[in-house]
Amino acid sequence: MSAEDRIERARLLYERAVYGGDASALATADRELDAVEADLALARGRVIHTRFLAQLDEDLDRPAEDPRELALFERATQLYRELGEVRGEGESLFWVGCFHQVVRQDDDTAVPILERSYELGSQVGDKRTMSEALRHLGIAELAVQLGRPLEQHQFARVLGRPLLFLV
Repeated sequence: MSAEDRIERARLLYERAVYGGDASALATADRELDAVEADLALARGRVIHTRFLAQLDEDLDRPAEDPRELALFERATQLYRELGEVRGEGESLFWVGCFHQVVRQDDDTAVPILERSYELGSQVGDKRTMSEALRHLGIAELAVQLGRPLEQHQFARVLGRPLLFLV
């Protein structure tokens, strides 16, 4: 269901509560709006993350972390979890792990989050999330083999390769 559809549904539920006296409709309206909020938080976080990657491409100096990025991904994860939306939770967890790995260069924090993202993706057959989680887990393994985090220019090259989605 699109964001517009969910917002329209929330409006109709509001009207049912206000004009029809059905206060129970408000809980469903809240769920619809929470789903829109989760989708928006995930989308905005991805845009911020891509801006970070673009700055890496332009200059090998470490770009500044945008403090909104992690908060947006964590909010999306919380909302998807509360909604019981496993696909969304897995995808947003991927982005939380990706943030820790790419922006903070913290594989110790990223790896268990990426593993959980993969597990959730596999529960619902979300091949894109599974593929991305595996790719980033592979990057973490490469860093272990090298005995150090990847340098920014190495990481950018690995991430810039075309995606291989699980079939």
